[in-house]
Amino acid sequence: MKLGKELKLNLSDNYKTKIGTVNNKDSKSLYISLSAWGEISEYDEDKNYRSFLNGLRKNIRTTINRTINENYFYNSKCIVDLDMRTSGFNPIKRSFMSCELTLYQKKYLPINDKNILNNSKRILYSVLDVIDKNDYFTFYKTKKKKEIPYPLNGEQLNLFQHRFIK
Repeated sequence: MKLGKELKLNLSDNYKTKIGTVNNKDSKSLYISLSAWGEISEYDEDKNYRSFLNGLRKNIRTTINRTINENYFYNSKCIVDLDMRTSGFNPIKRSFMSCELTLYQKKYLPINDKNILNNSKRILYSVLDVIDKNDYFTFYKTKKKKEIPYPLNGEQLNLFQHRFIK
């Protein structure tokens, strides 16, 4: 019998986001997961990116403590797992970043409860704001860069129909 549940949320164009729980019937904790591919803005060999990621993790934890609703979640019980390889950054390739937040509930409500879902989304939006305000990386949903077709000589791009018209 499957007790876990996961809901995909499309809250951002640049991140894959979802929330879930291991046991939806008696949900003591839930996780909020987001992932993206980071492209470094300006690569510097002398820059310590590990300290940047540690600072980002701390800022995420501070933001969660400020936005968490203490009627539903324990403020002191929160796990932030931010993973991004600091070795081998390449200015040409994107690096994978994942962040999982574990929150512990007070009322043991299922994750599809309106209050739990709204509070989780509020926390997730505030975390996305913190990540987006960094100076070193721009994050995207996919690893590959999307190629934008440019009009050839004599062709005009029609932005409303997303195709070329001669």
